[in-house]
Amino acid sequence: MLRTAKTLLVALALLGVSSPAWAFSMGGVLTNWMTPRLGYDLNMPMFAFGPMNLGEEYRWNNPVVYYGFTPDFLNYFGQRGAQEIDKAIKIVNDLPSASGIDPNTFPLTSLRVNHRASALGLTDIKSAALSALTEVSGLINPNRFVYTLRNRWIGPGGAPTNYYIFRRNFDPITWAPSSYINGILWTYTLVADIDDTHSFVFTEPTDPLALLGYMNTPVAAGFAGYQGGLSSIPGGFWTGLTRDDVGGLRYIYRKDNYNVEAFLTNATATAGGGPWSAPPGATNAVGSNAVITVGLRAGIGKVKFVRVDYDSLFGSFEPFTNYWTDTVITNGGTISQNLQRPVAVPDILFDAADLQLGDANTILVSFGSVTPVPQNNDALNGIVQQAGPGVMQPGFILTFNAVDSIWWNIVGFDNQDELTATARVYFWGSFDGSTNEPVVYPVGTTIQDVERLVLRREPGFPWGSP
Repeated sequence: MLRTAKTLLVALALLGVSSPAWAFSMGGVLTNWMTPRLGYDLNMPMFAFGPMNLGEEYRWNNPVVYYGFTPDFLNYFGQRGAQEIDKAIKIVNDLPSASGIDPNTFPLTSLRVNHRASALGLTDIKSAALSALTEVSGLINPNRFVYTLRNRWIGPGGAPTNYYIFRRNFDPITWAPSSYINGILWTYTLVADIDDTHSFVFTEPTDPLALLGYMNTPVAAGFAGYQGGLSSIPGGFWTGLTRDDVGGLRYIYRKDNYNVEAFLTNATATAGGGPWSAPPGATNAVGSNAVITVGLRAGIGKVKFVRVDYDSLFGSFEPFTNYWTDTVITNGGTISQNLQRPVAVPDILFDAADLQLGDANTILVSFGSVTPVPQNNDALNGIVQQAGPGVMQPGFILTFNAVDSIWWNIVGFDNQDELTATARVYFWGSFDGSTNEPVVYPVGTTIQDVERLVLRREPGFPWGSP
């Protein structure tokens, strides 16, 4: 058995010698084969995305995406919390157009630890938002999907159980499947039925010094608690995107990435005009009213995220109309047409709510979507029953858990009245690599409040008084 395991690791290493040591994974709407039996509803506290193949990527095809904050978010996190989200947005907005991205100019890791925040178990809100932005832009956790299940079946007579496993992690230069994540070689150590209804592939780096995936983990690994997830590192924060992250965005949004797709479902043609008039020189497809909905479109190159604010006086977001020029290839020619769409609420809403409902277990951020859901255009591209390609649609809601501080208690198996273990799950905070003291949420909480609670174990603290 040991010799077999060593042989497997050597073979995997040799397979990776000839390819660059980085890769990315892409996410999209779960397709019909991505079932709970194959583990595709596990470790997905955010929107239920599954791993996409090359050519199945989901992306925005409009140049401006609007984001905003609900009153519940502002009541819990205040303007400081909103400013931290703005910082995460700026990291993405500062990227060059996708075709001009050079992955080699980005670091293999951007994970850092603020030790004061670590001692208090704080989770950085800006970093959580940055991970969410990579997923809403089309990426997904490569630590989870570098190896993943495709099929499971039982042999004749009820044994053995068989699995097909493949990689959903791709090199951003050659586009070949890759076992590397930001220069670290990964493998899988176990495939198992974890209960009567779910199976799972357990992945990890081959290098024991990679710290189970924390070393060189990409921002797209998120904060789900799975190997490399940010929530597993108290006081951890991202300083920016890594090489794998930008390599994936480059593949999805580059100008020479063509998919047949429709523009956003609520968009219509316009001849321009109004306070947000169409760009100079733009023309409609044919005449002044015709519009080409479905056609061959290139990657948008760059998506800009723009903030819109809730108007507390009127109790709503102020509606407006977004104008842009769409380019579509049809009948062998390239045509530009003016489009418009009404924006009544932001395309991405940052919200706050108590997510510990029922038996929910310490979800940091719930990633939901209202109608319409991201659109799968596989049929438009002539490949029926594939997972994509697809187009992101407005209506994402990112809800940050506002349950406040929470503790996880485990009682002994021999005596249900005996407390044998307890662990504080998290507090939200904002911090960086400077000597500035961390900011703690909700609004009105101070770092000194948390330190008294955690470090001095005042009366009422679950672990008891000093």
